[in-house]
Amino acid sequence: MQVSLKQNSPEWLEYRKSKFNASEAGDVMGVGFNKPYRLAEIKYADAQTFQNEAMRLGHEYEPAIREYLKAKFHLDLLPVVWCSDDDERFSASLDGYDLMENAFCEIKFSDKEFAYLKEHGRPSDKYFFQIQHQYYVTGAKRCIFAVGRIDEDFELEIECIEVARDEKAIKELIKAWNKFEAEYKPSGALDDEWLEISGKLSELSAQSKAIEREINELKERAIAKAGGVEIKAYGLTIFKTERKPSYDYKAFCEHSGAKIPDEYIKAGSVSWSVRVAS
Repeated sequence: MQVSLKQNSPEWLEYRKSKFNASEAGDVMGVGFNKPYRLAEIKYADAQTFQNEAMRLGHEYEPAIREYLKAKFHLDLLPVVWCSDDDERFSASLDGYDLMENAFCEIKFSDKEFAYLKEHGRPSDKYFFQIQHQYYVTGAKRCIFAVGRIDEDFELEIECIEVARDEKAIKELIKAWNKFEAEYKPSGALDDEWLEISGKLSELSAQSKAIEREINELKERAIAKAGGVEIKAYGLTIFKTERKPSYDYKAFCEHSGAKIPDEYIKAGSVSWSVRVAS
């Protein structure tokens, strides 16, 4: 359903805080400008968002690109805000929508995205998921994706394609949004210290995983280079480890029906842990 809000107005900005917005779809899928924990700070803790140069130019050139699309595809495209009829958590602010044709457009202004579109004939992943989010929210039948840039003659150059609806991608997106809400939406009161701790832990956890992957890759290369021979050189030691057979007592008890006497059961304990969302 269409929402009577003007894009970029204070009311529109307030409305977006409580919604899953199409422009955030790339972030929640892990391919956008913001990591999920940063998106959580923006949505749930009123963290400040920043407008980069591409976004500023996008707003500046959007009307001209929209007029180009209207003439090229014979569409009556108008900026609108939509909320999903199926799930009111989902919202999309469309750069242009034609009610009669049930078609919309998504407009970008970026040298990098322009080159990607020319080379691959499709939007990059962050914008692909944004478009699929818009398809889900609107139920539209057609999407025109357009990217503008200023060429060497200082003229506006536009590249555009049609992007089809992808049901598999939409299901993945909905699943990712549900996971994001479950992991990041606060269940209690927040303060500045909590945000600092959570943000730093998320950042360090991501760095740690990347470092661990690189370490494991280097270890595998070293083992392969050793060629099955134990070696010690330049601080690296390649050695073989043999493990003795072990017993799966739990599986044995389940298979045989055996029951462990109470005197052999260790008492339980309580501890606290921290799980960092990926």
